[in-house]
Amino acid sequence: MFVAIRIFVIVLALIQARPLLAVDEVSPYNEISVSKIVDQYMANEMFRQPTNLCLIMSFYGSDKGNDHNYTTLYSELFGEFREDSLNIFELGLGTNNIDVPSNMGIFGIPGASLRGWADYFSNSQIYGADIDESILFQGNNISTFYCDQRDEKSIKNMFSNDALNSVLFDIIIDDGLHEFKANLTFLVNSIEHLKQGGIYIIEDLLPTDVLKFQQILDELKNQFRFVVILKLPTDNESFKVRADNTLLIIQK
Repeated sequence: MFVAIRIFVIVLALIQARPLLAVDEVSPYNEISVSKIVDQYMANEMFRQPTNLCLIMSFYGSDKGNDHNYTTLYSELFGEFREDSLNIFELGLGTNNIDVPSNMGIFGIPGASLRGWADYFSNSQIYGADIDESILFQGNNISTFYCDQRDEKSIKNMFSNDALNSVLFDIIIDDGLHEFKANLTFLVNSIEHLKQGGIYIIEDLLPTDVLKFQQILDELKNQFRFVVILKLPTDNESFKVRADNTLLIIQK
């Protein structure tokens, strides 16, 4: 426990020490209150109401709108500015290589979520990254890159790429390796690339990782405009007995 707490302290110190890359670059999402949207979403039980984004993600083979019900929330969070020209980044393309940790199984469809985002955010640039180089691809408004989120150097090298080094993002989603240390390593090394007011989400938090994030939640709240760990209720029978339908949401 002492070692874990010491790691938390070091990581938080790194977050505090990192300067913003462009303090004057503000996301359109700076105009919304993620806190209010989350409160209304839960109070009105909007997690029970399928949306167009749920259909889009399911069409492309992503689990965000069927197995999980994240897209019921994402529709509320992202919908107001979906026609704007935004920069969207998602870590984790959904490898179907069963030898890679946090894979989607042999029937997974790599790149499904990125294609869904490209459809939903039709005027935006979509960026993705994965540790499995065999599934990287390029599309009309999709670019993907290699990244090992457990390795700070790998993350820095990715963001130093000529295609990324001048880009700041409106939304960053971590759907990569579902491990606390990996999530935190990527957060620390990517948050500076998120615009002011932008939204950062870590998906599929397991109960053990929720407990670890709860230990540093107050410090994270001191650093960012809004932070919440949100377990989404679901009517999906399989997820009533599963515990990873949980998000960490940050508004910078």
